[in-house]
Amino acid sequence: MAESSNTNAMVSGLKVSDILLPHPSLPNSMCLGPRSSESPAHLISCEANRIPFVNQNLDLTSWADCLRAWPNPPEGWVAWYNRVSKTHYATWETIGIADALSLSLSPLEKNENILKTIGYFWSDALNCFMFGHGPMTPTLLDVTMITGLDIASPSPSAFKLPKVPFTLSSKTECTSWGAYLKRYMKTKGPVTEREHTAFLNFWLEHFIFCGPSLAPTKNYLSLAYELAKGTHLGLGKLFLGEVYRSLQLMSVKLFSQRTVKTGGPWWFIQLWAQLYFQNQIPDFPPLATCTFPDANGREIRCTSYGQALYGLPGSRLIPKEAAGWFQIFFQGLSNPLFFPYTESENFENPVSFRLDSFADDASTRHLFSIMIRPCFLPVGMSTSNRIIKPGYESYQPVVVARQLGLGQVPPHFFLHHLTASRAELPDILTGQRCYTFFDALAIPIPNNLCFTTTTDGFETWWTMWKTHAFRRALGPSLKQLDAEHDTTHQEQDGPEPTQTDGSPFTFLPPAPVVLFCRNSPSLKQVIMQGQPISPKSASKSKASSGPVAPRASTQARKAVRKVAARKTLKRKAPVQENLQTSTEENSSEDEQSRQRDTNPGNSERSTTQSQTDSPSSARQRFTPEPAATPAPIKTGSRVKRRCVKRVRKGSQVSSPSQEVSNGCDPSSLLTFDPESIEPAAPKASEEPSLDMVLGPLQRLKALLSSSVEILVENPEAIKGILDEIQPHLPMTLQVKLWPAATLSAFKSGVQSARQRITLRRAQLPLRADIAEKCQRLNEKKTALDAKTDTSANNAELETLRKELESLEEKVRMTKQLIQEKETFIARSREEAQGLTADLKTDLAEIRGQLVTGKDEDDETEIAEVDRIRADALRALDEFLQKNLSV
Repeated sequence: MAESSNTNAMVSGLKVSDILLPHPSLPNSMCLGPRSSESPAHLISCEANRIPFVNQNLDLTSWADCLRAWPNPPEGWVAWYNRVSKTHYATWETIGIADALSLSLSPLEKNENILKTIGYFWSDALNCFMFGHGPMTPTLLDVTMITGLDIASPSPSAFKLPKVPFTLSSKTECTSWGAYLKRYMKTKGPVTEREHTAFLNFWLEHFIFCGPSLAPTKNYLSLAYELAKGTHLGLGKLFLGEVYRSLQLMSVKLFSQRTVKTGGPWWFIQLWAQLYFQNQIPDFPPLATCTFPDANGREIRCTSYGQALYGLPGSRLIPKEAAGWFQIFFQGLSNPLFFPYTESENFENPVSFRLDSFADDASTRHLFSIMIRPCFLPVGMSTSNRIIKPGYESYQPVVVARQLGLGQVPPHFFLHHLTASRAELPDILTGQRCYTFFDALAIPIPNNLCFTTTTDGFETWWTMWKTHAFRRALGPSLKQLDAEHDTTHQEQDGPEPTQTDGSPFTFLPPAPVVLFCRNSPSLKQVIMQGQPISPKSASKSKASSGPVAPRASTQARKAVRKVAARKTLKRKAPVQENLQTSTEENSSEDEQSRQRDTNPGNSERSTTQSQTDSPSSARQRFTPEPAATPAPIKTGSRVKRRCVKRVRKGSQVSSPSQEVSNGCDPSSLLTFDPESIEPAAPKASEEPSLDMVLGPLQRLKALLSSSVEILVENPEAIKGILDEIQPHLPMTLQVKLWPAATLSAFKSGVQSARQRITLRRAQLPLRADIAEKCQRLNEKKTALDAKTDTSANNAELETLRKELESLEEKVRMTKQLIQEKETFIARSREEAQGLTADLKTDLAEIRGQLVTGKDEDDETEIAEVDRIRADALRALDEFLQKNLSV
């Protein structure tokens, strides 16, 4: 790995002094390079019109399906998280995924007004947003601060991930995440490796990368299995690469005026935009005061920027608000927030990167050196995915230095001049060299570094960009987003840009692929050019310069092949991870390489000639040795020319204009054959021709037609033929043929594989007996597990004990209630008796005080007595009257 990194460093030619530049006015601050001294005119000509907002109609309905893949936890996920975390949380912390996993505990409200407008400002050539106030992009610093994912460990590669020893249900069997969760979430027993892998596969697909299928896939299954084993992987670099690739696929969809259905981690883009544009969001809260639900659903204080941003409110699509955000992005901010992490001491995470301890923490400064270093970000973790194949995206932080606390200079896009800005990778070797290309570039970070957001010479560079890219009137665009927007009649497009001589500025027609530096070689060609050569060979090649390009010495060529063979042996050694790699892998890699060669959209470069955009230092280019171009090798009607370049230690990649002057073929830029206007030059006797290589190629073909067992035993014949014809072959054919010279390195693997095949075939008669025995063993093992594994019974026993305790508590409480009721009833009876006596006394007293009866009855009684009186009186009167009258 160290040898590969050193070779990559030699190929790139990039130095530490090119990246970390002294600040012109702040002694303790630095600027981020490499710096360009060239005009950005050619870059603008190629890429300004490719930014979607410049040349695309704005249609919010085209985003209808893009944001369907959203990381909200389905029912049962939190319970599954609690179950698995009890066993594996320590592992998650060790491999750097614990912080990101915790984000899955909370739903996230979608801000559709931001997401459906910010994508129109993405430049897939520079992998950044081109806002009115300057370029900005998600960086490795943002990934670390928001998600806490690991960026220091080796980048994962689809070619190196192990095969999962068990199978999980496919999309056809589990049509939804709910069905997937019910199938693999256990409620009893220990968390097995299978369940842990299924859990992490759910998390990667649904919460992190948000695949467009909206259902379980196997795209990240091998990655989940590797994480479940506790392997340290640079998941943060993969995540950022997938963010860039999703935005690039979005740009292609917008260019073709198709509905955006890419899926992807748009949730991260939302959090990133809300963080950097927080001053434009009404009532934006102090992030340190925000809360986040823990595993039990309780609101707790946030421990990271990601948790704090997760609680921000979202917004449904409202045309007026969407137009407002588009206007903010277009016009830019008068005082943009480029470095939002000044209050990181308020959060405990990420533990591995502490800005508040920057001066004292060497680990933090090491991670910072990775964040500011260019690299190739991995994308695609499945070789069978039809949309995203294993490949890379370019990471060039030089264009957004202020987001990293460094001074911004006119950026030189080094990776564009070196190779393709993005491409698919054909094989494991190219992938390994790609993802470690700049690992040897160790950047020492001063412990007294002071962060800054100043610029040095960048204003002129950006003014030219803004004049050309933002020349259209804003009003019509806002009208497309919001039909009720009132556009002023005075608003007009800006003047059309002109050249320095007053002539109209020429923009290349927009294309769905990157046009800038499309003539740069593929990464595999760059890697092949950087193969180590012996000092003796280097001195000879330096001294050789004649009218005909000389053939490299046999000793030098053997040295190259020996180094390659040693690397191959290291990869195949038993102590390495790739012990089981077989010849089938190599044939698969060759097939992938052939597919890549047949796909011009991924590997070929356009015929647009790139202008020079190099720093003043000549260290940032390869310098080919003077050598005449050999005679072309004719195949049918096609003429192929080979540029002979000799690489010296410390030399760099030549710019396109230098390539033309140093003998590279410019015929791809012309519309006619240059040979048609020049007399045919006489051929020297040493010049190669098809006749010179036809015989050896036929012999080589016959040798390669032999069985692989014969070739790994004695590849010397192949080596001899390649030694003879290698200088006369085109580079693409050399790339395909050179591994055949190292087949002896696969001897032990092929022999072991053949021996295993022979043994398996000899065991065919025994398979039935072995299968029966294995069946009995399985039954015994099941019975043994049932006897020895008491975890389920213990769990049930514990449940019963808890139920008994609960019942006993209920009985005790019931008895207490009965006793209280009895006491209350007795007391109530005593009180009732007292109340009865009192009531009787009161009634008697009341009766003694009141005259009962009715007046009519009393008057009747008085009348009856009066009647007796009246009768007596009448009788007396009658008696007296009788006697007196006598």
